[in-house]
Amino acid sequence: MQIAKNKTAAIAIAIFLMLSMGASMMLLPSASAHTPAWNIPTYAYVWASPNPVGEGQTVSVYMWLTNYYYGAGSQNSYKFHNYELTITAPNGAVTTQTFPVITDSTSNQHTDFVPNQVGTYNLTFTYPGQVYNNGPALYATALGAPAGPNPYFNDTFLPSSASTTVTVQATPIAAPLTGAPLPTAYWTRPIYGENTGWYTIASNWLGIGAPNYGGWTNTGADAAMGGSSFLQVGQYDGDVGSQTSHVMWTKPLQSGGVVGGTDISSRLGDTYFDGSAYLIRYNNPIILDGMLYYTEPVGFSASGYTFTGAPGYGPTVCVDLQTGQQIWSSINIPALSFGYMQSVDTVNEHGVNPPILVATYGGGFTGLPAGWECFDGDTGNWLCNITDVPTFSTGRAMGPDGNYLNYIFTNTGTPTSSDWILSEWNSSLLFTPAGAEAPTFTGIINGASGADYDWNVSVPWMNTMTSTPTIVSANYNDGILMENGTMPSNGENMLYGTTSSAPYTYFFVNLNATVGPIGSVLWWSTLQPPANNYTVVQGPVDWNTRVFMQSYKENVNWVGYSLTNGKLLWTDPPQQGLDYYGSTSAGILPGAVAYGNLYSSGYGGWVYCYNDVTGKLLWTYGSGGAGNSTNAGFNYPYGYYPTQINAIGNGIIYLITSAHTWTTPIYKGAMATAINATTGQQIWQISSITAEFGMMSYAMADGYNTWFNGYDNSIYVVGRGPSATTVQAPQTAITAGSNVIIQGTVMDISAGTKQTEQAADFPNGVPCASDASMTAWMAYVYQQQPCPTNFTGVKVTLTAIDPNNNFITLGTATTDATGHFIFAWQTPTVPGKYTVTATFAGTNGYWGSVDETGMYVQSPGPTAAPTASPPTGLASTASLELGIVAVIIVIIIIGVVLALLMMRKHP
Repeated sequence: MQIAKNKTAAIAIAIFLMLSMGASMMLLPSASAHTPAWNIPTYAYVWASPNPVGEGQTVSVYMWLTNYYYGAGSQNSYKFHNYELTITAPNGAVTTQTFPVITDSTSNQHTDFVPNQVGTYNLTFTYPGQVYNNGPALYATALGAPAGPNPYFNDTFLPSSASTTVTVQATPIAAPLTGAPLPTAYWTRPIYGENTGWYTIASNWLGIGAPNYGGWTNTGADAAMGGSSFLQVGQYDGDVGSQTSHVMWTKPLQSGGVVGGTDISSRLGDTYFDGSAYLIRYNNPIILDGMLYYTEPVGFSASGYTFTGAPGYGPTVCVDLQTGQQIWSSINIPALSFGYMQSVDTVNEHGVNPPILVATYGGGFTGLPAGWECFDGDTGNWLCNITDVPTFSTGRAMGPDGNYLNYIFTNTGTPTSSDWILSEWNSSLLFTPAGAEAPTFTGIINGASGADYDWNVSVPWMNTMTSTPTIVSANYNDGILMENGTMPSNGENMLYGTTSSAPYTYFFVNLNATVGPIGSVLWWSTLQPPANNYTVVQGPVDWNTRVFMQSYKENVNWVGYSLTNGKLLWTDPPQQGLDYYGSTSAGILPGAVAYGNLYSSGYGGWVYCYNDVTGKLLWTYGSGGAGNSTNAGFNYPYGYYPTQINAIGNGIIYLITSAHTWTTPIYKGAMATAINATTGQQIWQISSITAEFGMMSYAMADGYNTWFNGYDNSIYVVGRGPSATTVQAPQTAITAGSNVIIQGTVMDISAGTKQTEQAADFPNGVPCASDASMTAWMAYVYQQQPCPTNFTGVKVTLTAIDPNNNFITLGTATTDATGHFIFAWQTPTVPGKYTVTATFAGTNGYWGSVDETGMYVQSPGPTAAPTASPPTGLASTASLELGIVAVIIVIIIIGVVLALLMMRKHP
């Protein structure tokens, strides 16, 4: 038997008691002193559930008094003390547990135990009694009444007890409901509340301003924990992306593609401006609860990053991620920074708050206080403003409940007499301060309030430092990787860094109270500058495998260090020389960590996968043949298409072709690609080029990916779409055993197929394509490319139910480029009604669909007797008839004679 730790979850009994206690307070005696002190009877109850229960299954136990501890609240210390639970097993073994403080203001205490014997358990709850001497000094007798001396001091709550039994059987009782299994058909949000297991296929994309996403940040490298060195990567373990290049819908953002004519540009076939470079058209899309948010650009004005002033922007738009249908649009919402969805867990309120959109202002290069403008994600309405938000550095991290944390070092002393502290700023406290019953998202909220910090601790080791160290990366309830001193540089580091060749130091600040004091330094590691005057650039941090990385700019290679002690683990050989240019700035080798690996790709066009614990190169993508090539040939001057990692999730790495800038007409052959994160095998591709520099126009959630395609200046969303299957059989009766044709279609019914051009080009609908044909088929349907000559459709399984309810598998058919399938079936010999079903099971590109029809099989008709032809050379028909009559007369006469003879008597 085992007694578990207390649970804090609210229960129905507690809610009932809270209500009843509230009513009982109205019945309390008037607040006046009384002598002698009262002895107040108590009434104990204990409840165990489920009962009966199976051996080894968990039993929940609830103990409570019907009394109320006067003045008790969820956030104060006025509580009952020392509840005791005694459990006696069937074999007589006794276990006792004491609960020193009953934190539930309704006087309820919960615990669990797991019985390990068959039989009857006895549970006894004992309250020992106590003197009321830790209540409030002043006590108001009625709402609004002035407070006076508390009349209940020194009163005594008398002891009480209660018992119950639990019957334990060998056979387990039914397990709790698990909800529906994962879907096998097209689904949309909301996900029904009982289907909790569906969290594995659903996700959100919070945007590059959130702690877990990359983008243009200062230092640090972990895309999962606070940004990356100018690395355009968003990575979050919970993200779920597409396994197909099937297009759900497209939407032009501005004029795009080929301009046409010769009177506008001297470059024949010139294309419209697409945002390269710096002026990103589809900047920082955000996905929350199946809704896609983005800010439309205006003309040629900036919608990418800007150091001063506000960029020119159009309305912020909310559309359905799967269909593109507009939900709302608002010109009053500035360009968005991130989405915010916080789990609320107070005494009375539980669940995740509805989506909130945040547009930040001030801070950084502006010199103005940072702030958040918050808007309701469902309607676009303004909610509140957060003022004086501590500027997020790479000391930010994602908390366990969707809260944003920032680790801040502050000198509370003077420049000559330092007194440094480390603080954890918690965004959840902005909306739900400690002790609050429910969150508040209205009005003007001060972000610099001391109440917005979880804790402040002294860090005396900072007082002796001659320079302020840099936060590299932080991880909640883990630690902060920090670096002190100027990292080695030859003077041409990113954004024109200074020359330095002195030693520098990494150290690790503890954030886990179980390891040691919060704010203490667990290790120091002073590193010497590398040989050859290499410039050292900070790389990713893998908090799971406990490794942090650097790159050497001039050698274009990676180096790995232990996050446990700061020691060197490995040094890798150089990557392709063009990777020197990195993803956004010269000398910044791009990299992202996931699944225990370091992934790196840049202008060189190859994707490298290293084990980040050993540094071993596991595979490369882009250097092979078909299905593993980024070779551009004459299409791009540098030989390989520049390739960037934009997202990682569900075991897939999502790549785009992008560069700092390109001339128009844009070179041909660029792709958006997905590859397997374990093997590097290509999963899907689709024609696309994406202008990104400093910001990101990529997002994914719920199994769908979205980005901006510069070839036509349109938003693309790809993912698994809905399908529609039809089947037909002859409507007239079919003779048993004959051949019959069964035919039908499998069509793509995604929202994009109803767009103007697609509906006109495919008036009978867009056929579904196999995964192998998807790249060329999507180019044909959405990108005005030729119809592929090697198209393959999808497989359909045909079955039937005969008149005797027997199941018959007829076979399979494959659809063609019109979406049709044809199947020949020799019907069985059993006559009657048949139900014929066509089932498309689905692919990575489409959810499955089913249709059925009926047909009737009839028996063959009776066979007619053959008609004999008269023999030649014989008598006429009349003669034959007379002859037959004569024969019959003779037979009759013979019959009569025989009858007379039989009647004669024997002698």
